[in-house]
Amino acid sequence: MSRRKQNQIVFYTIRASTIKKFIVIDCVTGTGIYYAIKIISASTLIGLVGTIIGIECIKRISVRGHPKLG
Repeated sequence: MSRRKQNQIVFYTIRASTIKKFIVIDCVTGTGIYYAIKIISASTLIGLVGTIIGIECIKRISVRGHPKLG
């Protein structure tokens, strides 16, 4: 017996609150952190690294504090 291959379509839903949270945390806060560190250090590279570290810390703190996720 030969088995027929079935084509599958998978739909993912993303809540609007998740998109808003991403925009606020990653874009707005990240930009603020970048410019604050860049003004203090006068270095683009240090500003970039500080932004990456800062955003990751904010995400980890917000996940730990969330009752369902932490």
